[in-house]
Amino acid sequence: MSDLLKEKRDNLVQEMGWTLERAQGYVDGETSQLSGQELTPYQKAAMDEYSKGFRTGYYTQACSISIWNIRENLASRTVN
Repeated sequence: MSDLLKEKRDNLVQEMGWTLERAQGYVDGETSQLSGQELTPYQKAAMDEYSKGFRTGYYTQACSISIWNIRENLASRTVN
């Protein structure tokens, strides 16, 4: 894990009050979504701290990308 990802994980623990496992899951979920990986059945259904964080990171990143794409499309349209 890179130092930047460790720093992000540690910031989530401090700022959000999350467990280390949940924060690690969040960082891994963001990374997985950005690399185009699908959720495993375990990641979809498990209720442990890591999996909860993973889903949060995965879906938050997906929503952020969608919103960014919508804004970009709207900005590129010309008004007649």
